[in-house]
Amino acid sequence: MVEVFPWWTEAQKKFAADVEKFADEHIPEAEEAWWKMEFPWDLMRKVAAKGIFGAGVPKKYGGLDLGATGACAAAEQLGRLYAVGHVFVVSMLAGLHQLLSYGTEEQKQKWLTQTAKGDVLGAVCITEPFVGSDAASVVVRARKEGNEYVLDGKKRFITGAGVAGRYFVYARTSDKPEDIKAYRHLTAFVVEKGMPGFSLEKINSLIGFDNVPNGVLDFNAVRVPDSSRVGKEGQGWEIMTGGLNYERLIGSAVLTGPFMDVLRTVTFYTERRIQFGERTNRLVNNQFMVADMITKLKIARLVSYYTAYLLDLGREPVIESSVAKLINSEYARDIGLSAIQVMGGDGCTKFFPIERLLRDSKIGEIVAGTSEIQKYVIYRMFLMSMKSELKPKAKLRFHSELKVPVLSTKPSEFNGKPINEDNLLKILSENYRNIPGAYMTVDDIKDEFGSKDTAAITNTLLKLEEEKLVVLFRDKKGAVELGKATYTGLREAYPLDHYRWYPPWYRPEDIF
Repeated sequence: MVEVFPWWTEAQKKFAADVEKFADEHIPEAEEAWWKMEFPWDLMRKVAAKGIFGAGVPKKYGGLDLGATGACAAAEQLGRLYAVGHVFVVSMLAGLHQLLSYGTEEQKQKWLTQTAKGDVLGAVCITEPFVGSDAASVVVRARKEGNEYVLDGKKRFITGAGVAGRYFVYARTSDKPEDIKAYRHLTAFVVEKGMPGFSLEKINSLIGFDNVPNGVLDFNAVRVPDSSRVGKEGQGWEIMTGGLNYERLIGSAVLTGPFMDVLRTVTFYTERRIQFGERTNRLVNNQFMVADMITKLKIARLVSYYTAYLLDLGREPVIESSVAKLINSEYARDIGLSAIQVMGGDGCTKFFPIERLLRDSKIGEIVAGTSEIQKYVIYRMFLMSMKSELKPKAKLRFHSELKVPVLSTKPSEFNGKPINEDNLLKILSENYRNIPGAYMTVDDIKDEFGSKDTAAITNTLLKLEEEKLVVLFRDKKGAVELGKATYTGLREAYPLDHYRWYPPWYRPEDIF
């Protein structure tokens, strides 16, 4: 029975159990499709008939209104059906979150109803031949002509290419430097299969995704009505980044179902494999590897469903969705490698669903933003959102009795003193004594003085720089950001004895 979380509603718990039962019953069909390298159309229709596509769609549009949590529960279990799970995910990403946030009522009635029914699959189109992680550099162009936009260009690595009938496309609508700088140069559209000039150019053969269509799309003067534009012209980047939070979350959840099936396979196998006169599940090294796999499964599900919970509360969990995407992709790789190692040669064969997870994990580390992009987002957003919290609550200050720097919450001895060259140079020199390898920021110096006068401190630093008593670090626009005392400045501020320190065990006769 699928493990539920205490914050789930009764409807979400029941839905998760129903989807798990559905996946259990249809594993043979999914496996047959995988071995035959066929897209499982019959199985996709059964998913649609079951109403599973409506998990995250509001009831108003024919859905089940189970939020991101419901969509994750569906993705987790359908992920066990291989191609079904991956195409389900991209169908959800082809406008569900974007339309809920930016679509008109007419667009919601048309496309969200279609999404909930599952009778038309969806795909999301960002990546291009010359555009990958740098998603803001989209080249596909949309030119306004009357009540239509004319789209030209190509999109590639599109999961669901060909089988999808609805494509959520981001295109460039401005080349003005001011629009590009403000990220107002992209616009979002829904492009439908059958529109003249819109065609499938190629199906890729990838390291994984064996029977999951992934391809290149060509837009040759494709005329798209203004009614198919989602949001305002120039709002595409905002829509894209908002959609990516949902995309990364659902994309991470689809991996957790296979995690559990791999654990089932490894447990079953090691109970029946004998080596060195005992079952291989008794070997401690195997137990440790399986324990790591269990740990990763638990963490992956917890992070995914906590992020879904935040989305359902109406928040935009940028950091959490990137964390879920990052660790679930990496955990898929780790679990795949460990499972193969535990099972030995049998784990390397295609007769168990293990090497498949390992190959797909590499795609997971690339699709919907590489692992490196996730780390970049996590780092940047954490610093922005936690700026005040990251500020040290205690600072290193020299202790007069202990004669060493210690963490202290006491105000600086320069607090309230006038901002002049002598005091500022001494502050920088004290910083050298406490943290010899670091500059001080302008804000650090302001805190030492207990002042908010940025201009006075900056002007004093510039004077000290002219006298070669400090070295300054400037931003790209030339504004002073950091400063430190030069060796000459250190001598100017204090005599050498001020900086000397030796541990008690150091022999006085060795000092020179």
